[in-house]
Order: sequence, then structure tokens, then C-alpha cells
Amino acid sequence: MLETIVLTAKQDLEDSLKTLYPTFFEYPFPSSLDASPLRDAEKILAALRSAPLREIDAAALGPYAASAITTVGSVDDFRHFLPRILHCAVLGASAYGFEPPIIASKLLSCDWQQWPVAERTAIANFFYSAWAYKRLQDPDFDASAWDWIVAMAKLDLQFRACLDLWLKQPTPNALLQLAGADLKSLYRGTGFWQDIASADRHLVLEWIKSDIVENAFIGLIDAMPPQRHWIVDRLLDEIGELRRLPFRVETLE
Repeated sequence: MLETIVLTAKQDLEDSLKTLYPTFFEYPFPSSLDASPLRDAEKILAALRSAPLREIDAAALGPYAASAITTVGSVDDFRHFLPRILHCAVLGASAYGFEPPIIASKLLSCDWQQWPVAERTAIANFFYSAWAYKRLQDPDFDASAWDWIVAMAKLDLQFRACLDLWLKQPTPNALLQLAGADLKSLYRGTGFWQDIASADRHLVLEWIKSDIVENAFIGLIDAMPPQRHWIVDRLLDEIGELRRLPFRVETLE
């Protein structure tokens, strides 16, 4: 059963990638990059020429990914490299610019809601499939699946369905990923949660505080390695604290 769930999520992710790349194929490799004087546009462009789009490694793509839109390149340049940026993000690239919430912020800066339907659909499907795959990975060796939830909330995608799915397929790794939630940032509206609407943060908090989440952990904790039980204990303690606190809309300094 577990193997089937993992294989299905992996196949869905691969399928979304197969759609993502050709969807943005019409945007050509830039002949030059407009950039801030603080950026070495020629050096960045040379790194981007180091391999075909699908093969550029994160080290070569990173300087562009971090600076795209804000200080380097146009919207169409970003669209050209977006499939590989997202691909590197799901492969676990840790450099700034590959974090899902940062990518989401750049998409918002590009007014992506006005892009053609095919492009918006390909992006949305990728974010969903990336989260579905990431939630099944060991959090000791992979980035937090919560980053993809935050990104979906930023982009006003239907992340609420993901919360339900998290518990419909409660594998040990999925619950360990869930237990890695940064509840302090979520409650205070800081970190990656800073720009998320208070109503969405409230929804997530109410879900985490619910009995169904606590019961899911209690029901599956024996399937988790004993050395990981402290992660669950910590989350359950934090849930207990949240239940005693009112939700605050304001951001704490």
C-alpha cells in the first residue's frame, strides 16, 4: 500500500514536469539579461548557457533564480527558466531562489494570474504534485513539505484539499513532515507565513489543533522509528499550547 502511494505520487510529479517544460517552450533563451549594476549579468548568462535547460544544475542556475525579476531579467526570461527552477526546487536545491514560497512571490510579481490558462494550469498542477510527493519523503533528508503549502497559499491555490489528503494517506513520513510545521511562525504570521492572509493561517491553525490531527499521530506513532517520537511529542505539546491561545491576526515584532 505504502509503495503504491509513493509510486503514484512520483508518477504524478513526473507527469506534471512533462507538461511544464513544453508549456513554456515558446519563451526563448535570452540573448542578454537586463540587470542591476550590482549583478554581473554576463557571468549569470554564461552559467545559464552551461547546459540545456533541463540539465542546468542548481549551482549554475542559482544566481539567476535568486535574482530573477527583482534585479535580473524580464518576465519572459523568467518564464523560460521557470520549469527548471521548479524542477530544481522539487529536487531539493537549498539555495535562495529555489524555496517554493520565494518562487511563488516571484510569480506574484510577474502578475502570473494574467498568464494564459495553460501556463497557470501547468504551474498549479506542479505545485500540487510537488507537495504530494514531498510529503512522503523522509524529513531528515528532504525539505519541508510545508514550504509547498505556504507557496500554494501565496498563489491562492486550493491548498485546503492538501490538508485533507495529508491525513487520508497517513504514512509515517507524511506525519513526520506534518510534525515539522513551524507553528510559531504560522501563529505569529512571520517567516514564510508573513504574507499569507490571516484567514488562511487561521484555517491551517484550526486544522492542526483539531482532534483528527492528534488522533492521526496517536494511531500511527508505533509505525514511526522510536528515535523520531520526540518530534511528534513536541508537536502535540505545541498543539496543546495553541488550544489555550486566541488566534492573533497581527504580526509580532
